[in-house]
Amino acid sequence: MPHGSYSLGEAGRKLSVIKLHCPKCHRAGRYRVDRLIEQYGRDIAMPDLRHELAECPRRHDMSDPCGVEYVDRLSDL
Repeated sequence: MPHGSYSLGEAGRKLSVIKLHCPKCHRAGRYRVDRLIEQYGRDIAMPDLRHELAECPRRHDMSDPCGVEYVDRLSDL
């Protein structure tokens, strides 16, 4: 757990698919862990990955930020 966050490699031990959802804009997505590891590496922290994958126009708006979140609870890993 780098810097207190789970890494993609750690999440990949239990999950084969990462699911995201934004309650603000209702976007949702499913991503295969093996492909994410190829693209981002297994050491990327899950909070950083979440924002890399978010395609929400609000993701850089600090007054009304993107609400993207993981569907599966990472604490259960």
